[in-house]
This record gives sequence, C-alpha cells and structure tokens, in this order.
Amino acid sequence: MLRIILTSCRALSAALWALSAVLLFIWLVGRLFNDSFRWSQFIFWIPSLFTIFMAGIACALALSIQFFLRGFEQLKSGGPPENRPPFFKRHARNPYVLLCLAWFFAAAWSATFEHRIPRALLREWGLADTSRPRDRISNSILFWNIGGRVRDGWLDQLRQIDADLVVVSNQPNWSAVNEFKTLGTPAQTTPNPESAPQPAPAAKDNSSTFLAGIFLIHTRLKLREWGFTSLNIKPGVGFDIRKQSGRYENNDPGYSLYLIFDPEGTVKQGTGQPFVVWLMDLPSDPTISRQYITQEAMKSLDAWRGTATVLAAEPDAKGEPQWINVPAEQLGRKGFPLPDVMIGDFNIPRGSRSLQHLTHDMENAFDQAGAGYTASYPRKVPFAQLDGPGLFSAVRFFIPSDVPFFHIDQAFIAPSLRATRYRVINLGAGTHWAQFVEIQAR
Repeated sequence: MLRIILTSCRALSAALWALSAVLLFIWLVGRLFNDSFRWSQFIFWIPSLFTIFMAGIACALALSIQFFLRGFEQLKSGGPPENRPPFFKRHARNPYVLLCLAWFFAAAWSATFEHRIPRALLREWGLADTSRPRDRISNSILFWNIGGRVRDGWLDQLRQIDADLVVVSNQPNWSAVNEFKTLGTPAQTTPNPESAPQPAPAAKDNSSTFLAGIFLIHTRLKLREWGFTSLNIKPGVGFDIRKQSGRYENNDPGYSLYLIFDPEGTVKQGTGQPFVVWLMDLPSDPTISRQYITQEAMKSLDAWRGTATVLAAEPDAKGEPQWINVPAEQLGRKGFPLPDVMIGDFNIPRGSRSLQHLTHDMENAFDQAGAGYTASYPRKVPFAQLDGPGLFSAVRFFIPSDVPFFHIDQAFIAPSLRATRYRVINLGAGTHWAQFVEIQAR
C-alpha cells in the first residue's frame, strides 16, 4: 500500500512538472512569435497572467511533493547522510529546481515589461513622482466601447468623469444624443481676485455632440472637421467560441473616424497645427489574421476619399454652428490626416506586432503612463454571451466576475506628445471597461 502511495506521488509530481513546463513553453512561444502568424496569434492571446500563474502553481506543487518524498526517504533511512554536498551541488541538475528558476525569470519578465509592476509599486510606496507639469495644457479622452446589452443608467456613470473628449462606441442610439449633450460643462473664465469684483464673462461654448456611424461623441474642444469610414475588412471563417452557437455572424468590417480640433485649448496650442484624433473599432472576428486586419485597415484609411463634415465659417440663421458636407478632394484630403492620438477598440491585445502597421512610431499610452495589471475585456466573466450562461460558466467558480482578461481597448500617442495618465475604468455596464488617457506636449 505504501509503495502504491509513493508511486502515485511520483507520478503526480512528474505530471505537474510536465504541465508547468508545457505552460511555460506556450508562454515562450507566444512571446517569441507574437501575432506575426495566424497560428501564433491564438497562442499569444493567452494572457500571461493565466499561463504563468497556473505554471507557478503546478511547479510549486510538484516541488512540494518532491520535498515530501525526499523527506520521507531520509526518515526511513535514519536521517540525511553525513558530509553531504552543499544545496547547489545537490540540486544543480534537479529538473524540478531548474523549472522553478525558469518560472521565476518568466514571471519577473512579465511583471516588469508586460505589466509594469515595479512602476506600480514605486507609485504606491510614494517613491515615484506621479505629478504632471502644471504649466502645460492637458487634454483628457475617455473612450468606452459599450457594446452588448446595455442597461439603463449608463449615462449616469459618465457624468462622474471629467474629460475633454468622451466617446461611446457601438451604442448608435439617436435618443441618447440630446442627453449626451449634458455631459460636462464648458470651462468658465475666472476673474482676477485683485481687480474690482465684476461678473465673469461667459465662456464661449465650443462643445459639440453628435452621432457618426457607431461613435457617439461629446467634446468641449473646438471641433472643426470630422470624417467617418468603414474599413471594409472581409469576414473570416466565423468560428467563435464566445458564442453559444459557436459562430460569429455579425457584419463587422471595422470602422474609423477622425476628428480635427483647433489648436487653441489643446496640447497643440502654439504650434499652429490642429489636434487630430483617430477613433478605431477593428473587427472582433477571432478567425481573421490580425496582421491582415491592420494592413487592410491602413490601406482603407490611406485610400479614403469620402465626405468630410466641416464647420462652416458662418453660423446659421439662428446663430448656431453650421456643419456642411464637403468632398475630401475639395479639402485636399488624401486619406485620413496624420493622428496625434489613436484610441479605440482594436480587438488586438497590447504588445501585438500587428499593431505597428497602424501605429508606426506612435507609443502605447500604457507604456508611458500605465502600471499594474490592466485589461479591458470582457467586463464580466464569462465572456461567452456576457449576461447569459454561455460556454464558460464554470469560470465563475474560479475567477471574480469583474476581472477582464484582454487589454484590447488601447490608446497610442504621437512622438510630439506623451501620456501623463492612463487607466481603465469599470463603468458597470456594457461589455468593455472604458479607458481614460490624459496627454500633454513633450
């Protein structure tokens, strides 16, 4: 009986060692090949937190069983042998110890470079300066892919956030536009306290609220032009494990919109150059190569010759801003104007090489100002049919429901600017967490 127990323990320890080694190998393959190939993107999408955490548990259990077996053998033989060599010489070639070292280096690399844990700890301990220069203009952007089935009250969550530009995508509801206009208030001019008390002059209201395709937009910056387009990306095979039917049946060619703001009051003030923001919503069909998606998206944006909506020089008869549609050719537009900020739902995890086809020399806002574990989708587990049972309801027993897995909602910043704050926010509705970014000029 004792021999059966010991044999079972050795077999279990070996199986756990093999499981941990396989998980670390999968993680390494994902890091090496990234999403450069269609087959490798599915491996890269497996979150490091899952592979490394599960590998660590398996490795720790395997090593614990080995220590138990070694201790049992020593007790059975009367204790450890005399004059035994040092620990390093005894275990230098022990596969269990080597696997633990490999796991440690993988975990340290992921914590440092993927999740910026040291930066988060330094900020938490007060050892890193988190203040931003107060003598520079800052602009803030909130992007929220609300998606899915939306409950009432989602606008109330947005009222608690102060941002210069608020974007909600995949909620194309005209009835929400009027209420969306009430988000935020224009800045008021503050009178000089040393002068005689006078009523503060009313600030000019530059705010704009409108619905363009899938994007619902409210901004208090002075908008002067915008253009919307479909990216016309062809659908994939359509297999999707997130759906109960196992099929991805939505018509999702991808969409993008550019916004051009006057430099006054933005981070481009004093440069004479407009402030340009791109909003992105790339296809979520998991069977499409992400390299193909970003390449085709860039081709569509470069080839855009659509109609822009431009702020007219003169207001209408009621004194309200007048917007007119102008062909891109008349404006001299050949494709979307170069962006200062690119933000949206890319449906591509952070760190993917495929993103470089779109972002080029732009830098991820998380890399500049983010820290710690950061993900935006899905807002609630299971991510199969978010508000229903789905195919993955078993994960409810193991994972908190409001911990997302994938950081697919991202923001990218042009070299002339930098992100000073970046975070994702659970607004309690929809399928994604919102992302908030604050930027300044360098």
